[in-house]
Amino acid sequence: MICLLLLRRAKNIFRKSSSHLFGLSPQNCPIFFDPEIREELKGISEASNLPLGEIVGLNILYDIAAFDRKHIFGLGCTSIVAQNSDGVIYHGRNLDYDMTGLLKNITIFVDFKKNGQILYSGITFALYNGLLTGQKPGKFSVSLNARYSGAYIDNILMEFYTKFRRPVSFFIRETLENAENYEIAVDRLSKTHLISPSYIIVAGVNKNEGVVISRNRWKAADIYKLDTFGKKNQWYLVETNFDHWKGDHDPRRLTAISELKKIGSKNLNAASMMNVLSTAPVRNNMTVFSTVLSPANPDFFYISTVVR
Repeated sequence: MICLLLLRRAKNIFRKSSSHLFGLSPQNCPIFFDPEIREELKGISEASNLPLGEIVGLNILYDIAAFDRKHIFGLGCTSIVAQNSDGVIYHGRNLDYDMTGLLKNITIFVDFKKNGQILYSGITFALYNGLLTGQKPGKFSVSLNARYSGAYIDNILMEFYTKFRRPVSFFIRETLENAENYEIAVDRLSKTHLISPSYIIVAGVNKNEGVVISRNRWKAADIYKLDTFGKKNQWYLVETNFDHWKGDHDPRRLTAISELKKIGSKNLNAASMMNVLSTAPVRNNMTVFSTVLSPANPDFFYISTVVR
């Protein structure tokens, strides 16, 4: 019942712009996706007894919605990457989204295994194939925040250009699976053509391995890095849904920065990062879940995650 309500809400929001996707037939699915993804989506459709077109529509909802339309649909998120005085990297994440009540009830934690070993993990939603928050243990972690940029027609053009093979959540999952380290992940996430704009936040295991990648549809528009060796001692980065170089008055970002300064790099740990994520308005009525990742300490991901 909850999944049906979610699909109905998604269709109502984007009925006109995405009706062709929500009516997709199984015969057309191979046009859009790689074989493995296609089979997974067909499996979800068969197991849930829901139409394949509706499953596909739900899975590409971000890519349909990621244009300059703040007045239409509420979409948020806060991602923080910070380094403490011992050089340990922490990656804080609140996922904020409309349909909050529905999403809370279908939030799941997933381990992806190969030969019996965990290859990568993520927090996602039932029926949803991609990842917006994930970690490759001992290597790197990734989160995605919405970026409002361009017009809907820009997304349509990129859909044709990429043959719809790179919805951003699918590509994040692909990167978690195939990238061997932080540097490779950042390079892939910065340079690959994608359907929609976004902010992609990546944390690693070594000192200063933290970055906010502000993506347009073609590549990175800006790469903002941790830099504890520089004069500014940039030990934290906070991203919500605005370009950092333009300046903004987002109370979520300003509050998170204020709380981090109060804590200081010497006292930064998983618990203090969660305190930042739990402070209003960083945590708000649209927050679905909060989590703290630290790729060098992968168990934090399991221990800290809380559905709000």
